[in-house]
Amino acid sequence: MLTIPATIAEAMIAHARELAPHECCGILGGTHGDVSAHYRITNILATLSEDELERFDAPKLSDLKQLSPEERADIAFQMDSQEMGKALRDIREKELMLQAFYHSHTMSPARPSQTDITIAMEFEGYREKLNLPEPLHIIISLLDAASPDIRAYRIHNGEATEVPITRS
Repeated sequence: MLTIPATIAEAMIAHARELAPHECCGILGGTHGDVSAHYRITNILATLSEDELERFDAPKLSDLKQLSPEERADIAFQMDSQEMGKALRDIREKELMLQAFYHSHTMSPARPSQTDITIAMEFEGYREKLNLPEPLHIIISLLDAASPDIRAYRIHNGEATEVPITRS
């Protein structure tokens, strides 16, 4: 189970709405499933070169290459690595732990796409080298913009399992 303070959940929703139709992304820190820190991270997908897009799975890559760089951020995200590193350092300095990554789906449900699963599995190799805890993956769906859906998943061995979220 993951507990997110209402103020942080609302900040995540505000972030998603602010960047729509682009996907937003960020990091949550805390302890033992209790979130206490929120970090907005810039989605740099629109700035990636054609070669840098190769990390996406074939169907997503095909979709991305048909779009303008600006439109690409509507259907996928890539976290800015410098901002991500700064957030992770701040989490350590505050003696917290990485709890979750989040991003929005502006035109699809709050469930991981194949690309989301692939990216989560890629992170596993880095996570182990950096001695980070296994993060949950949160998706904020804006399909119903008036009532966004937030769901968390544990992604392990290519499988996504939903984890309950409580707002405090």
